[in-house]
Amino acid sequence: MSTLATMRSFLGDPAPTSVERVRSLDARGLSSRLTTLALDEAVRDELLAHWDETRASPRWASLLASLVECVERDRGNIDAPIPIWPDLNDDGPSGRLLYYYLFALQVEELAAYHDSLGLPEDVHRDTLGALARHGETHRRQHASVGVDAGWWMLPILRGELMQVRSLKFHRVHLERGTLAPRPWLDEASARSRGAGFLPGDESLGVHIPARIDLSPAALDATWERAREVLGRVWPHPSRRLATCQSWMMDERLVAALGPTSNIVRFQQRFELIDPYEDDVTTVAYFVFGAAAAAAGLAHVTPTSRVQRVVLETLRDGGTWHNRTGWLDFD
Repeated sequence: MSTLATMRSFLGDPAPTSVERVRSLDARGLSSRLTTLALDEAVRDELLAHWDETRASPRWASLLASLVECVERDRGNIDAPIPIWPDLNDDGPSGRLLYYYLFALQVEELAAYHDSLGLPEDVHRDTLGALARHGETHRRQHASVGVDAGWWMLPILRGELMQVRSLKFHRVHLERGTLAPRPWLDEASARSRGAGFLPGDESLGVHIPARIDLSPAALDATWERAREVLGRVWPHPSRRLATCQSWMMDERLVAALGPTSNIVRFQQRFELIDPYEDDVTTVAYFVFGAAAAAAGLAHVTPTSRVQRVVLETLRDGGTWHNRTGWLDFD
């Protein structure tokens, strides 16, 4: 089944009023919404150039309307599933630009939701900045305008994921949310540790944006600000963990990169749990980019110490450890 067919099957058909809502946003209205998203002028120009054909298309107007309905229906429901679809880069300009348009259609509604939570302006602004960051990743990988991992915009627009300084924090219930860490502790181990570790306990998944400052000073400021802000907008009465599931949690990085590496220092803030997944695809994507991961790593030339370490492991037939670490958040 094609990605578009999969999306249509998941989303269902939109109400006619939702389709009209998409079609009624003219170029001037779109331009006004784009000004709040800190996009490069060339990106805005391309979005405006293709908007009229997109909103006039029954297929694309309907798909955007269904996405808007999905985001608005699930806003505030952190257990709603997050569909993880491949990007639509091969479906013409409307597919390549789809998540920019979705973000524009929802940016005012998201701002109102953030305001209702009392979210500070700097956190709101940095959270919106994910769109430009994912757009820059797409440009580096494909030399065109688009949004890398566009599905990632859905939890942002639903209001369950915030960027605070260097890190993204995603509100989830352990063992329930689509992006909750897996594998997690077995039931006996979780129960022996008590509140915060149990299935259904609220936690904050930590995600590491591309091209971000991971220095100890930057992270100290990030954790301080996150505890201040998220403790207020997402208050929780009992122990709550922050978890991070990532290739950066592979315990072999300590020996490979040394104790002064920013990645190692980040990892060592967390206590690693024993269950982990052997992984090749994810680490190749995040370390070398989508194009290299899709084409294979035979012709990749590493440009950093991290890339050399990962590449040597994979070329020797090894796998990477996609592990989870936890720390106390509140």
